[in-house]
Amino acid sequence: MTDFACNYTQPANTGHPLFELSNKLTARIRARRQRKALATLKELDKHLLQDVGLTREDVSRTLARPLSVDATTELHRIAYLSSGRHM
Repeated sequence: MTDFACNYTQPANTGHPLFELSNKLTARIRARRQRKALATLKELDKHLLQDVGLTREDVSRTLARPLSVDATTELHRIAYLSSGRHM
């Protein structure tokens, strides 16, 4: 299975408007790439998704959220809540 971990670190060059714009664009590109990779989850067998605590609807709803929402974190949260381990 593909690992969707993100090892992003904030660049040191902050404060200047061009750096801020560059950082925002980079974050947006990263979020779109992440969502494209996560969209492949919808193609998985229903039983495989159930094994990790997700449904196709969970994936679709998460991918429809704004790019400001970290889709990977949201899917982890959904899977955790559906597992019953949080009780």
